[in-house]
Amino acid sequence: MTHPKARVLAEYSALVLWTIAAIAVVHLAPSFVYVVAVFTFGAIIAASLLIAWAAEASEASISRGLALAIVAIVQTIPEYFVEGTIAWKAGKEPGIWLHNVIANFTGANRLLTGFGWPLILLTLIVQRRRNHHLGPSTIALQREQSVEVVFMLGASLYYIWVLIQQELTIFDGVVWVGVFVAYMWMLARLPRGKEGPEEPLLGPSLEIVQIKSTRKRTGAIIGLFLFCGLTFVLITDSFVTSIQDLAQMFLVGLLGSGAVFFTIQWIAPVLSEFPEKVTAFNWARQVTTAPLALLNFISSSVNELTALVALIPIVYLVSSGGLGSIPLGQLQWIEIFLTMSQSIYACASLLDLKYDIQNALVLLVLWVVSTAIIETRLAVGTLFLVLATWETLRSHGHIVVFSAFRETLRRSVLRKS
Repeated sequence: MTHPKARVLAEYSALVLWTIAAIAVVHLAPSFVYVVAVFTFGAIIAASLLIAWAAEASEASISRGLALAIVAIVQTIPEYFVEGTIAWKAGKEPGIWLHNVIANFTGANRLLTGFGWPLILLTLIVQRRRNHHLGPSTIALQREQSVEVVFMLGASLYYIWVLIQQELTIFDGVVWVGVFVAYMWMLARLPRGKEGPEEPLLGPSLEIVQIKSTRKRTGAIIGLFLFCGLTFVLITDSFVTSIQDLAQMFLVGLLGSGAVFFTIQWIAPVLSEFPEKVTAFNWARQVTTAPLALLNFISSSVNELTALVALIPIVYLVSSGGLGSIPLGQLQWIEIFLTMSQSIYACASLLDLKYDIQNALVLLVLWVVSTAIIETRLAVGTLFLVLATWETLRSHGHIVVFSAFRETLRRSVLRKS
């Protein structure tokens, strides 16, 4: 039988060696499209796992909400690099890349709420039945976790203004950065929770935490952050170009001019969010930690709706030499409308701080329909808004998220130090 420490060391070694090999391939054999694609795709997953393990190991002494938010930020670092790379390319080659700048963020957010949220609850239900546990098929959040829900709702509603003006501007970027800073500040003010279960660490994260020397433990965490950051710097451009090449080779005949957009929208988030899904579904297997899984995804949604999107106009402004705003064509408008609508419905399902199987099925079914049948996206977005209104009316008398948010502000966030 393999010793657990030896197995974990082998996992770390394999991921590090794969990323190093990918960097070598990118710089030594850039013309081999398939080889570059295989190695960069694998390296994105490998580096994402390494940086996620390091993040989970670093959250021992801060508030739970802030810890989850930090993990969510670190887990989405690959998406920042992908989004920043596309925005940079759009500034240099607008005719090729400008219409693709919102593909990654819309796909990443819809993948989280439309696929990730339902799978968390379904994983919990399956696990409970396997253990012969009876009870309601819901996930209940605590009152202080209303902070995440309110910020997600506010960030989602801001996109109404984006749709009205039909462009992304540097002003929007500044607003999103401000909202995200306020969000992180409020979470930092929350006291570290002493109630409820601790987040169960996966083996690789646990091995870092168990390093007795503080200096060595800190060095391991910082070393992984730096190594993964360097990996993303060196391979992200080739990763994005590989997605473009594969789309043009295999999907243009099926999807036409939208092939590159569609491929970026789903391949990049699926690969970069893989560690996030692993962590969340590990938590979702236990009744006591399932709310943490959902909260992790909510924090990621806030991150993507604010800081990640803010990167687009900021990087584009620098890359283009100050060309100004990013116009939204019909396709981009519909994509943002659907993303906003799905996010608003997801928030509406948590107005009572409870997430049930009906909400999960609505999100999953409509996500599948809108992903499989592109022509339905405007209709599905409209249906999400109608269902969000119905969900609000259905929850009338049981809406607690706003009162819980005010209570959390008064008791924890605005408290005297």
